[in-house]
Amino acid sequence: MEQILKQMEDFAKEKNIPIVLPDTRDFLKDLCKKQKPKKILEVGTAIGYSASNMLLSCDARITCCEASKPNIIIAKQNFEKLNLTDRVLIVEGDCLKTLPTLLGQKFDLIFLDGPKGLYPQILPKLLPLLGEDGTLIADNVGFRGMVSQNKEIKENRFVKTVNALNEFLDDLKNNKELETEVHFEIGDGITVSHWRKK
Repeated sequence: MEQILKQMEDFAKEKNIPIVLPDTRDFLKDLCKKQKPKKILEVGTAIGYSASNMLLSCDARITCCEASKPNIIIAKQNFEKLNLTDRVLIVEGDCLKTLPTLLGQKFDLIFLDGPKGLYPQILPKLLPLLGEDGTLIADNVGFRGMVSQNKEIKENRFVKTVNALNEFLDDLKNNKELETEVHFEIGDGITVSHWRKK
């Protein structure tokens, strides 16, 4: 298993495909071991690296939302190598369109790692899917220090993303039904949200 995961890491590095950083990976694995979720939803699966690490840490089934057909092909191959195929459902397409098709389901763990510039639009589509005791985690909210440390935005193409992530953090903070912790020190920054106990 470890060898296959290492091959996935090397492949991602070689092809410049973003995967979760080691800190974030370890956080997800520890969470899965402790909370033992049964149903996981992942938005932004890429080659299946984070999904594989989560599945290998618990007995859950995972629904993966991914827009890239080439990534889906590789992810399927990786799931097969790890004998995880029967625990994975891949939903192909733009998550803003595919997430509403999952309404009626409830997930114990939701991992948001899709297009960062769309986080504020994705959030309202995820909340109806979050189970009563579920956990919502969003990755890359620090965005290379441009959000967490207010580093100068040196490239114009990042302005929209940084603004969107700041809006997303505000939306979580201002949502009275959620309790949210922000951990800029983990990986590229993550948020961890739960429903407030009534």
